[in-house]
Amino acid sequence: MTTAGVRSESSALNAILADSARVRRLGPGLYTALPEDAVAAPYDRRAAAYDAVVGRSLYHRIFWGTSARAYTRFARAALEAGGGGYFAEAGCGSLLFTAGLYREMPARPTVLVDRSVQMLRRAGKRLRWGPAGPPDEVAMLHADLAAIPVHSAVFSSVLCLNVVHVPCDAAAIIAELSRILIPGRGRLFVSSLIRSGRWSDRYLAALHRLGELAAPMSLEDLYRSAAGGWGVVESANVEGNMCYLVVRHAGQG
Repeated sequence: MTTAGVRSESSALNAILADSARVRRLGPGLYTALPEDAVAAPYDRRAAAYDAVVGRSLYHRIFWGTSARAYTRFARAALEAGGGGYFAEAGCGSLLFTAGLYREMPARPTVLVDRSVQMLRRAGKRLRWGPAGPPDEVAMLHADLAAIPVHSAVFSSVLCLNVVHVPCDAAAIIAELSRILIPGRGRLFVSSLIRSGRWSDRYLAALHRLGELAAPMSLEDLYRSAAGGWGVVESANVEGNMCYLVVRHAGQG
């Protein structure tokens, strides 16, 4: 399907796709901006296993000193911060902690972005869309988080849960998320594991050695990574090894 065809189907993508974007429909509410021969994402092979482990509240409480409810509260704050403007969840995965919010929320243009198409397919099932497909305002987009094919300065808030601590080009992803936020008032809500002095700092280091996580960051490292050069940190809440950080775009609107 051409980009023009997508624009006639999805109001969530209608006004924001970049002029150069080439997207194809993969299923109800699901579109890809990647070519057919694109290399599979690592989580395409591990989606079910990931959900089985990370979907357990006990895992977060024991290892990281936080909770699934904390992720959902943070996501709700991100949704509410944007008012009725465009909202994105970048690196949404299978919506382990946010699917309920999207089922309940008032209609607003929402784009759920992930590099793993298998995670997005699981997300669609978790949203429980009926035969008619998703609400017109919601779209799932299979895309590289460092090259999201939308215009600049279109999102009032962006949520990025538990992405920047995995092996990835975090600097490129943060730069891209800052690009798509509205200068002066757009906000990035980002959660990340950090070193906190808990026993689980050693577990963080072990997961890094195994290639499961990026090099563990301090809180100051996260500040520089998530807000350096473009944003102002509005709040930072640390629970165990998890930091919930809110950054406002400091540019001129």
